[in-house]
Amino acid sequence: MNILICPDKFKGSLSAQQAAEALATGILNKRKKSSIQCIPLADGGEGTLEVVQQMHGGEWVSVQVNDPLFRTIEASYLWLADQKTAYIEMARASGLGLLLKKEQNPLITTTFGTGELIRHAAEAGATTIVLTIGGSATNDAGIGMAAALGYSFLDATGAVLEPIGENLSLISEIKGTKPYPAIQFIVLSDVANPLYGPDGAAYVYAKQKGANLKSIKQLDNGLINIAKWLPAAMPGAGAAGGLGAGAVYFLGARLEPGAEWLLNKIHIDRAIRKADFIITGEGKIDQQSWSGKLISNVIARTDKQLKQSILVCGVFEDSDKIPLFLDPRDVYSITNVATSSKDAMENASKHLIQIGEAIALKYL
Repeated sequence: MNILICPDKFKGSLSAQQAAEALATGILNKRKKSSIQCIPLADGGEGTLEVVQQMHGGEWVSVQVNDPLFRTIEASYLWLADQKTAYIEMARASGLGLLLKKEQNPLITTTFGTGELIRHAAEAGATTIVLTIGGSATNDAGIGMAAALGYSFLDATGAVLEPIGENLSLISEIKGTKPYPAIQFIVLSDVANPLYGPDGAAYVYAKQKGANLKSIKQLDNGLINIAKWLPAAMPGAGAAGGLGAGAVYFLGARLEPGAEWLLNKIHIDRAIRKADFIITGEGKIDQQSWSGKLISNVIARTDKQLKQSILVCGVFEDSDKIPLFLDPRDVYSITNVATSSKDAMENASKHLIQIGEAIALKYL
């Protein structure tokens, strides 16, 4: 029996690789002759670079950059020398996880460090740069990134503005040109929000980055102002506090849905074709999982090839929203076997091994 195990990360407890290995261990405990292929997945956010490295190799390049509050830190990107391609995860330089809770404030954070990673990769000879933009601490529409690459932003008096979120509404002139016209930039996003408005970057995401209602309104006004230049309505424009739109304007980037791009990159259809059963999942499966997210993409490809799908997650919510071609009985949740939410998080690997054993006994 050929089994493909291809989960996303279980955020806060296991990487995608660790989740896949735990499930594989459980299956082999009960069905030792099973043939298993593990392909960890990511949707263009955190963990994407590790998935790319596992499939295509590459080396990590460490660079001193500015964090979201302009403090010096070490951040790395993945360099594939033979392809002259750099994979940059903006969260490593400009991510929310770099800040303490009390430091989180998208009015004063910047994507400057992301620009520094791009500059380093460009100077190293990259002909293609793939930028993943999940997990940001910012709402600066990419002006920080652009400032690191030579752009400047002026107010009505001609004074240069610091490239942070609260200054977006003050911009009256942008100086600079695309710094690397010969480089192909691909930006991977896991959301489709426009730049501003009720579904835009500030109103949907700024609160989780530390903004209050007053700050959110200020940030949205700033995004409306910079929309004079940026492609505001493009799906994904509002990703990472507007970095999606900023990358298109300042870099000439092509914005891609992260999940679909990555699945094609790792040839997931070929792996599905070879498998008898496909096991996928993520930390939380709910209604949002079916709106073009990674898991729904995998399930749709699996269904198209008339293969059996099995879902594994930490938490399973909105079971009534599950696609019609899926059976809720084929969904396994850690919370159904754990004694508490703390147990589910701290012992996720152990519980996934148990779930793997249960899957083996039922399906194989």
